[in-house]
Amino acid sequence: MKDFLESRSARAGLSILGFIALLALFGPLLVPWPEASTRWRDISYWEDSPAGVPPLWTNGPWNGWSVPPSRHVAAGRPELREGSAGSLITWTFELDGSRGAGVAATRDLVFRLPGGSGRVFLLLREGRADSPGRELFRGERDLVSGGSLRLPLRGVSARAISATLYLASGLSRPGDPTIFIVGKTAGLLGTDADKRDVFTGLVLGIRWALLLGVVVSFLTVLSGLLLGTFAACYGGIFGSITNRVYEFFSMMPLLPFLVAVSAIHKPSLWSFAGLALLFYWTRTFKTVYARALQIRSEGHIEAAVLIGAGRWWRVTRHVLPELLPYAFAMMAMSVPGIIIAEAGVSLLGLGDTNTVTWGQMLHDALVQGAVINGMWWWVLPPGLAIAVMGLSFALVGRGLDKVVNPRMKGY
Repeated sequence: MKDFLESRSARAGLSILGFIALLALFGPLLVPWPEASTRWRDISYWEDSPAGVPPLWTNGPWNGWSVPPSRHVAAGRPELREGSAGSLITWTFELDGSRGAGVAATRDLVFRLPGGSGRVFLLLREGRADSPGRELFRGERDLVSGGSLRLPLRGVSARAISATLYLASGLSRPGDPTIFIVGKTAGLLGTDADKRDVFTGLVLGIRWALLLGVVVSFLTVLSGLLLGTFAACYGGIFGSITNRVYEFFSMMPLLPFLVAVSAIHKPSLWSFAGLALLFYWTRTFKTVYARALQIRSEGHIEAAVLIGAGRWWRVTRHVLPELLPYAFAMMAMSVPGIIIAEAGVSLLGLGDTNTVTWGQMLHDALVQGAVINGMWWWVLPPGLAIAVMGLSFALVGRGLDKVVNPRMKGY
């Protein structure tokens, strides 16, 4: 362990992995769209966002703060007037307060009123309540308990908006409304063509990348380790059959099997994980098999045979412990391959469309022409995330390889 931590590549890899693990644990609590993991394909969940706009930080002094940002505006303290027949509630929204959203600029807004129940009368005007201007909306609407009233407003250029709600007696009062200004920039990493927040998808994809990469790599390396060790130490019919099975799966490509499974069943991450486990154990098997044959013929193993040690004892007490460092190094090196394989499968349209993964984000970007339309903020983040994840495990694997192979120290 000391030699491993003394490796600069191992420390760098562990640092990156630690940061990624923190994002996987706490990132979903910090994203602006907390329900995105279950409603990623739900169009109504993203209907207020602008489609295909760059990140907020692209608006700055280099372009004169000329690109209006998307933002939420909360209502001020409501004015309440109650009568025998009902109550009248008035809110005022101040739309100024951020550069890039000029007073004279024409903007599209979305008015939302959450909660409440029953039929209410709503009046929206430009200007404040004490100096109302042009009417934006007048009419009755039904409020549904647990839902939200949504009104899109086009071409608004006022400094403020007043909203007046008449609530009949006996009806439950709704929550405070909000206004969303639909700008030309949004979020930390912009939005895609379907109005989904790219940063939210990037953070939610970390969990699946780690789950697939670590779990599938662990199972494939474990399978290759056990099969290679027992095939080398027991030999005979078992060793011959295992080598023939290895030759079959090592020569067969994974993609046709994925296409066949997708034609029969709906593609999912679990089907990909099962097929990866079926095919990727071959990457570990031959290395372990050759190393186990070498260990089996060493002097201390032959001495154990002379004193009467059984084959199971020799395998579990001598061969496997010597192979474990190699297995850890191979696992660290195989994690990037699993992540890239999932991204490639999703890029071809054979992935799980109901799960937010980096591969699915790249697939959607490819299908909807993100590169042709210059939407770099849709392509670069998931691509760089896959590269950084792979680099972190590669650095850890290099550190483990230095422990296993002392001749690599100093490189």
